[in-house]
Amino acid sequence: MLKLSQSNLHTLEMISFLILLLAKTIVADCECGYTANVNSSDVTAPTTWLFTDILESDFFHIDNITLDTDWYAQNYSMTPEAAQGPYGINYTLSQVVINHISDPRNWTGPGELGGDPGLRLTVEAGTPKDGYVKTGQVNSARTDMIWGTYRASMKLTPINGTCAAFFWYFDDSQEIDMEFLSDQFNFENDTFPVNLVLQADKSKKTGFNSADTGNYRRVNLPFNPTNAYHKYRIDYLPGSIVFYADTEVLTRFDASTTPFSPGHLILTHWSNGNILWSAGPPIENATLSVGYVKGYFNSSLPKRQEDWKLRCKDPSAKGAVCIIPDQNTAPDPTVMTAPDSNLTSAQGNFFSNNENQTVNQTVYHKSTAQRDIHGGFTVLGTVGIAVVVFVFLFQ
Repeated sequence: MLKLSQSNLHTLEMISFLILLLAKTIVADCECGYTANVNSSDVTAPTTWLFTDILESDFFHIDNITLDTDWYAQNYSMTPEAAQGPYGINYTLSQVVINHISDPRNWTGPGELGGDPGLRLTVEAGTPKDGYVKTGQVNSARTDMIWGTYRASMKLTPINGTCAAFFWYFDDSQEIDMEFLSDQFNFENDTFPVNLVLQADKSKKTGFNSADTGNYRRVNLPFNPTNAYHKYRIDYLPGSIVFYADTEVLTRFDASTTPFSPGHLILTHWSNGNILWSAGPPIENATLSVGYVKGYFNSSLPKRQEDWKLRCKDPSAKGAVCIIPDQNTAPDPTVMTAPDSNLTSAQGNFFSNNENQTVNQTVYHKSTAQRDIHGGFTVLGTVGIAVVVFVFLFQ
C-alpha cells in the first residue's frame, strides 16, 4: 500500500481542487459548431449554415496514411466489365503514399520523398500485363456525413489518361462528384474543364449516365490545375449543391433530387482505358497530390446529435460558434501570404491545430497530449496534469 505524508496529502487535496476548478471553468470554443457562408441561388435560403461535426486532415504533415484513422486506403479490384473499360482497375496500397514535410512548422515543402508534398495517389504507366491498371484511392472513416461543406486542396496531373476525383458518396444513385479528366486538358488554349456530377434516383433509369438527367455539367476552371494546389469545394445542403474552385462558384444544382442518405468522402485517381472518360492508361506514372481535406458537416448518428445537444449550452455565448475562414488565395506552398511574410497560403486554418476548438470531436490523428505545431511544446489537458502530479507525488 502506498503511504502519503501529511504534507503530500495536503498538496494532493489542493491540486485535486484546482483540477476540478479548471475542468469546470474552462469552456471549449466552437462547442456549438462551425459556420460557413454558402452562395445558394435561392434567395429565401439562409446564407450562413451551422455544422456540428468536423473532419480535418493535413496531408502535408501526416506521417503514415495507413496509421491515420480518418482515412482508409483502398485495396480491391474491379474487372474490366465492372469498370466499364478495356482494362480493370486495381486499387492498391502501393499507389497511396504520403510525402510528408517532417517539420510541422514548414508549409513550403518539398516532401521527404522530393517534389510536391502531401498525399500522393498514383496511376501506374503503361499497358498492364495482367489487364488491371494500378491506381490509388482513400475513403473517409466517417460514413455519417449529411449536409456539409467539403473542401480539398489538390494539384492535378498534367499527364493524359487519368480521372482524378473528389466526391461525396452513399451509393451510385446518391453521389456528388468533381471529376477531372486529364485527357480533356488543353494546354494550347489554356482550357481546363471539371466535370460536375450529381447522381440521383433517376440516374438508375439511364444506367447512371447523369448527362441524360440534367445533373451533369462541364465547367472550365479559371486556372491551370496542374501547376499549383487549388481548393475545390462542395457545399451539400437540403435542396441545393454548390461547387467551387478556390473562391469562384462554378455551378449550382438546385433541385429536389439532392441525396438524402448519409455518406462519406472519397479521393481517387484511376484509369481504365475507356476513351469516352478516363482514356489512358498514362504513358508515364501520373500523380494526384492532395494537401488537405476539410469537412464541416452534420452527422446522421443519434449519438453525435445528442453529444452536440449536451455540449452546446448557449449558442449565443462568445466563442460557442466558430466561423470557418474563407481562404481567398490558392492553398499552394509556393504562394506567400504577404510580400514580406514567411507563411504560405498552404497553411490556412485548421481548428484541430488550435487548442480547445475541437472538444468532443472525433479528430482521430490528435491526442490528449499533442505537440503544438506553432510553438513546438506539449499541451496537456487536465488529465495530463493529474498524471504528472501522480508521478511527482509517488516518485
